Amino acid sequence: MTSVTLLTKVKQYLLDILGSDVCGDAWVRPWTEVNQLPFYLQTPYTYHQGKLFGRSCLLMQAISLEGETPAVVRKHWQAVSKLYKGDVIYVIEVVSSYNRRRLIEHRVPFLVPGNQLYLPTFGVDLREYFKPGKQPRVTHLSYPAQALLLREILTHDCSGKPAKDLAQVLGYSSMTITRAINELTEHQFATAEKVGREKHLSFSQSGRSLWESVRPALQSPVTKRIWAVQRDWKLISANFEPRMAGESALAHYTDLADTQISQWAIASDTWPTLCKSKDVQVLSSKSSGETSYLRKDREVMELELWAYNPSLITISKSGVDPLSLWLSFEANTDERIEIACESLLEQVWSTLQW
Repeated sequence: MTSVTLLTKVKQYLLDILGSDVCGDAWVRPWTEVNQLPFYLQTPYTYHQGKLFGRSCLLMQAISLEGETPAVVRKHWQAVSKLYKGDVIYVIEVVSSYNRRRLIEHRVPFLVPGNQLYLPTFGVDLREYFKPGKQPRVTHLSYPAQALLLREILTHDCSGKPAKDLAQVLGYSSMTITRAINELTEHQFATAEKVGREKHLSFSQSGRSLWESVRPALQSPVTKRIWAVQRDWKLISANFEPRMAGESALAHYTDLADTQISQWAIASDTWPTLCKSKDVQVLSSKSSGETSYLRKDREVMELELWAYNPSLITISKSGVDPLSLWLSFEANTDERIEIACESLLEQVWSTLQW
């Protein structure tokens, strides 16, 4: 869609929902000061200046249909807002429910013609959709159900299989997998067809669409983080199947700068055995004086204890799976981590074949 066509849709949408006086007599015109912006802010957007509710506003319109990730949009919006004396509004033709939620969390004013107008500085949050009937409250899925879902999204090898086969693939008991299947069907994330005495799991969605549907019901797999010094990494690696995790894994998958401390994930039920062995020495904290005698920072590591075995889902030979990794950073507020996590998701969706 051309810039002019989208602007026409924007004007009509504003007139339909807010009235005839909202846009003023003259709608918008190209912003003449766009050349003052850094080049990296000029290429992803077109800029048009106008008035909304009598206030000067600048429409920062995404050129590509997909737009940038919400974290990047926030960074760009903040940069433009420092240069423009008025309200800057991000405009995009379509936006996923996940990205819409992230934009709102970042408090970025945005407009999607025919769908949503979010202007926090004006006190406006209008959404054009029919409210569905009362739905059951979505709570967090159990960890076995989450592991099953994430494996389906990343490897697409769970749909259509009976419970006993899923139990073998994921390393859970048949009873645990049956409970996981029941959870997924109760939440309407999947269906289960009884074939003889077996339940065959089936998903109507796949890949990114499935992720966006189930995302509110997922949680970080990390139950605890422990600082330790490893004495014999070969024994740890052979016996406890650690996977690169945390910022170490995020740096492995994205352009994030690597950390000096290595971070690894292991299944939480293996920790009691590991901590009793002579292969690791637990530290009281990262800054503990106990590390002063160490010759190399790499001897200090951060262990993440995971509620499910990080090897169950992974598509990497060394790192944890990217979706669980993203979930492990959900509560993080560091902007560089947020941007890296958004990049991580985009890599996942660009590589999936379904």
